[in-house]
Amino acid sequence: MKKAAWKFVSCMFLASWLAGGDVRALSLEEALARADAAPEVAAARAGEAASAEWLRAAGQLPDPRLVLSVDDMAIEGDTRYRLRDAKRMVGLMQDFPAAKKREAERQQAEAGLAADGRMREFVRQTARREAALAWIQLYFLTQKQSLLEKSAAEIRLRQRATTAALAGGNRLDSDADAALESLLDRQMQDEAVDLLNRDLRQARARLQRVVPTEARLEATGELPAWLKNPATFAREFSDDAAELNASQARISMAEAELAMARADKDSDWSVEFGVGEDAMGKAMMMAKVNFSLPVFAGSRQNPRIAAAQKKLEQSEAEHQMRRAEFLRQREAWLAEEAALTLRLQRLNQEILPLLTRKIALSEAAFSGGRGSAAALILAREKHLNNRIQALDLEAERAAVRANLHFLSAGSATQ
Repeated sequence: MKKAAWKFVSCMFLASWLAGGDVRALSLEEALARADAAPEVAAARAGEAASAEWLRAAGQLPDPRLVLSVDDMAIEGDTRYRLRDAKRMVGLMQDFPAAKKREAERQQAEAGLAADGRMREFVRQTARREAALAWIQLYFLTQKQSLLEKSAAEIRLRQRATTAALAGGNRLDSDADAALESLLDRQMQDEAVDLLNRDLRQARARLQRVVPTEARLEATGELPAWLKNPATFAREFSDDAAELNASQARISMAEAELAMARADKDSDWSVEFGVGEDAMGKAMMMAKVNFSLPVFAGSRQNPRIAAAQKKLEQSEAEHQMRRAEFLRQREAWLAEEAALTLRLQRLNQEILPLLTRKIALSEAAFSGGRGSAAALILAREKHLNNRIQALDLEAERAAVRANLHFLSAGSATQ
């Protein structure tokens, strides 16, 4: 007895080691919280931080320039290339871009920061949605695994029952067909288990992409209220959705580019001051003021303004296109959710109760000697198969509800 127990413990340890060691069970809320630190979200946060730093420098005056000059230096005769016999000057020069240009530069930086912030929120919601979909898939696959194990046990019982009937001398064609059918069902069951194991592995890999960990992930806990209550995902449409916010930000950036193009029509100016000595050693001072002259607006500034205007129109049209696609996708998922809900209601309220009644009738017939064990087992199998179908429908509906929830999620969604 001790050897058998030791052998069992050793096998369990080896199986655990081969399975990969640590197992981490996550609730859906934990998975969503950890998705906030997904690599793509971290990258988006870094981009937003870079834009915030860029905003600090936007619209500032350019750095002043140090000017060193030599005038009237001879290049012939005995005094050629002699600095003390030339005018020498040291000065500072400062450029002053037009006020509208500096304001447009700040507007561009602010628009870029807002766009990066909205994109960061969109990336965050996308990562949370991916984590939710992967968790939901893993959650229902785990439940399906236990139902498939029960179904496999029922098939094995039916196989033994039909085999026993044949071995007992019952050579009816129906019994032979039932025995063959049970063998085929067992093969199909084995294939279903193989596919389930594949799907489980893929679901864990999908979840680990947004929830990085070396442990083998498992879904635990219950579905949250926002997946059970239709009011939380079928709310009225709002333009505050993260995806539409990211699209709207591109319009703001195009408006900032248009403002910068228009500001190019304003003149820039610069001022320069200098002090020095002439060839006689007398002190000198110099002052200069320069102005840019945008007098060829028709061939320079105006085409850039027109191009910026067209880009703004393009951004507005693309936003409307995304909004229309957003609404289409939302309506498609709402329709899918309604259809899945009706199918589940029919299965849970009509089909499964009928199958439960059929099991009861088969049990009564078997107890009274009027039915076979194989028929009773087959009735239980059919009930189990419909429960599996109901579970698959619940998984599909939960995924659709999650898509709807995150589709309309704005920056205030937690």
